[in-house]
Amino acid sequence: MNDPNLNQALQLELDRCVKCGLCLPECPTYRLKTNENASPRGRLALIEGLINGRLQGDEALVRHLDQCLTCRRCERVCPSQVKYGRLIDAARDRLPRPAGRALAAITQHPVLQRVATHAARALPSSLSRPIASLHWPHRLARALPAGPPAPSCGSYPPLNGQTRGRVGLFTGCLGATQQSAALASALRLLRHVGYSVTLPVDAVCCGALGMHAGNTKDAQRLAERNRIAFDQGLDAVISIASGCGVQLDEYAPQLPAPHTDICRFLIDHAGFKQADFRPLLESVALHVPCSVENIYHGAAWSKQILNLVPGLRVEPVGELGQCCGAAGDYMLRYPDVAKRLRQPIVDQVLSGDHRVLATSNIGCAMHLAEGLHARGAKAEVLHPIELLARQLLSR
Repeated sequence: MNDPNLNQALQLELDRCVKCGLCLPECPTYRLKTNENASPRGRLALIEGLINGRLQGDEALVRHLDQCLTCRRCERVCPSQVKYGRLIDAARDRLPRPAGRALAAITQHPVLQRVATHAARALPSSLSRPIASLHWPHRLARALPAGPPAPSCGSYPPLNGQTRGRVGLFTGCLGATQQSAALASALRLLRHVGYSVTLPVDAVCCGALGMHAGNTKDAQRLAERNRIAFDQGLDAVISIASGCGVQLDEYAPQLPAPHTDICRFLIDHAGFKQADFRPLLESVALHVPCSVENIYHGAAWSKQILNLVPGLRVEPVGELGQCCGAAGDYMLRYPDVAKRLRQPIVDQVLSGDHRVLATSNIGCAMHLAEGLHARGAKAEVLHPIELLARQLLSR
């Protein structure tokens, strides 16, 4: 792709970078490698060379750009507010062999994903261990236990018969297989406070995996399908996974209704009070995904949700804004890097002897659960709304 107008727009954005280097100590891959090519500043220089034709998309350049986690921590600290995430996505769209494209296509296929997940949960680890390329994806796929059946597509009336509004629930490509309990919890909580909830039958993947793998056209196609699917006169479109939420906000065309994260929607509109929940005298470890911290600038929605449970002590784990290594399908493509990045979080959870680790991103949940299980920990990994729904008092 060599669109002169797009090249000019990208160059203008690249020119905003003043090469100050404040991004370097914030970048997870630079911290591990201390290599300028593994930093935001270095990658921007490579992108500029690619756009201007001074560099070609050879194996080394592809590797340096592909190994970026797209956590966008650099954007949070950039004094010039360079839109790094959009630049790296645009650069990957020009690469001849984007490494993540095939994996993104498989993950977005609901039938293949469902079959693979069920097979992984049924297959003993001993059978996959001799095959290195299969063993790690197999462990990740079965890291989270199978939950209840995912809610079927369709419309669900409020539980009390009085409708406060109509909302659509965005399930995402992994929702039915890896996050069914969170979907069921969201459905119950929303209906409990008077909302009619729709799960559109034609909704598809948010497109984040394709976008970050350099497949812009595929991401745009998925965004358009979701726009049509949710065009049902809704008051809001609500996402469960924070990574999907960022994609809907950043890249999707204007949705027919405002998009909101489930935790934020419940805080702003549900009207819950502590008296609505049974006390839980325990400590829960809270992981805030980098997609929430870096894009929404310290939004405390998950913590506010958990604070609704009387007696519950919420202890944040991990360095705010630092990626745990999941990063979509990054944990599949670069497992060694991903494991090193999650290690401090796993260590902190284990040192606190927590029974529950809460996180609002499904990729983070799978990645951290596998790390905890590898250390023999019994801690459950839940979405914050799962814990909230467990403690909800019935009316």
